[in-house]
Amino acid sequence: MSNLMCTSILPGPKEQNPEQIQQFLHPIISDLLHLWKDGINIPTESCPKGHLVRVILVAVVCDKPAAHKVRGFASHSHTHFCTIYAEQCKLGEEYWNLTTRTACKNFIKEHATRYTQLSHLPYFNLVEQIIIDPMHNLFLASYRQI
Repeated sequence: MSNLMCTSILPGPKEQNPEQIQQFLHPIISDLLHLWKDGINIPTESCPKGHLVRVILVAVVCDKPAAHKVRGFASHSHTHFCTIYAEQCKLGEEYWNLTTRTACKNFIKEHATRYTQLSHLPYFNLVEQIIIDPMHNLFLASYRQI
């Protein structure tokens, strides 16, 4: 597929926490919203005045811990998850409106959900469009068997 692009890879040496990932996503999501709503006019040889191009985020592909952080889920070891898209968005907005760290921690314990920047993309389904990289899972499974 020639129309796919890797927009980012989060560098180490330490794993980013969920808040850092959301801060990292903020400008990307802002750009994606603009490119989806307004598009961008791109001139080509066959259309010198330009052709309107709109851009969407098709999928986020990452390992399981990153998927939970990007999606707004609690830790990958948590036992309660919401897999209903509308419910996930509603809980994320409730989390966003909390004002204290204690309230946030208690909310995550109870609902296993936090806010995610991806919820601003009206076309993006947090449950279905975040994909756990199969090669990462295969590597981990085979590594555990050694």
